[in-house]
Amino acid sequence: FKERDSSANRKKLLKALQAYQDDATMESVQAHLDLLGSDAASGRHGRMRESALAAAVHLEPISDILPKQYIEAKYVAAVALFNESQKPGAMLEMAHVEGFLRAHADENGEQPEWAIDLDWKAEAWRYAMEAYFINVGDRYPNDAEIEAAIDGYKPEMGWPEDDIDAAEVENELPHCAGQMIQKPKLRYRAGQAFRGMYGAVILGLEFDEDGNVINPKVHAAVPLEEFDAQSLRAVSQWRLEPEDPTQVGVTCRLEYTNVVQPITIILD
Repeated sequence: FKERDSSANRKKLLKALQAYQDDATMESVQAHLDLLGSDAASGRHGRMRESALAAAVHLEPISDILPKQYIEAKYVAAVALFNESQKPGAMLEMAHVEGFLRAHADENGEQPEWAIDLDWKAEAWRYAMEAYFINVGDRYPNDAEIEAAIDGYKPEMGWPEDDIDAAEVENELPHCAGQMIQKPKLRYRAGQAFRGMYGAVILGLEFDEDGNVINPKVHAAVPLEEFDAQSLRAVSQWRLEPEDPTQVGVTCRLEYTNVVQPITIILD
C-alpha cells in the first residue's frame, strides 16, 4: 500500500487490519494511520470515515498512551460523517471529541496545546453543522444533549476554572451595553470543491477603551485554515458601539478581553 496506494491495495490493507484482533503494536498503529492519512488526502468522505472509525476502534484501548492519534481519528470520523451524509449524529460525535479533549491533561496536569487547538476546531465544526441543520430545517441535537455528551468526560473535580476577566475585578466599571459593528462584513470564497459547504470561524477579540478591536486572532477556521487572513483583515476594523456614548468612562467601559466570536459561513 505504501508503494502504491491503489484502491485494490487499500482494500487489502483494510481487510488485513480488520482481521487483526491482537493488541495494538507499532506496526498495526502505523498501518491504520497511513491508511487514514491517505484517505484524508483523497477528500473522499466515505473512505475517510471508514478508515477513521477503524483507527479509533484500534486505538481506543491505548488512548491513554496515544491520545492525540485516537481523538484525531474520532474527529476525522465526525467531520466525514457530516460532509458525506449531513447526519445530525455528527454533532454528537463532535461533542464527544470536545469532551475528551477538555478532560485530557498532560503529565503536568494541563491541557496540551494540540488538545486546545483541536478543541477549537471541533467546536467550529459543530457551529458549522448547526448552521446547516437550521438552514435546511432538520432536527439536530439540542444544547442539553450536547452538554450531556461533553460533561460525560468531566473529571470528578470538575473542569478547570476559566481565567477571571479583568472586567469582573472588584472596583472596575461594568461593560457598556451596546452592539458590535461588523463592518466590513466577512466574505469568503473557496474553490469549486468547497462550493456550497458550510464552515465556521471562531475569533478571539479584545476591545480598547474606544471600542476598537485590538489583538484579534483566529482560534479555528474550518474547513479551510486559509480563512485566517481574510478574517483578521475584516475584524481588525470592527468596533463596539455603546448605547449611550456619554456614559463611557463614567458609569461603564468598552474595554473587553477574551471575547469569543463564532461566525458561520456558506462557501460560494
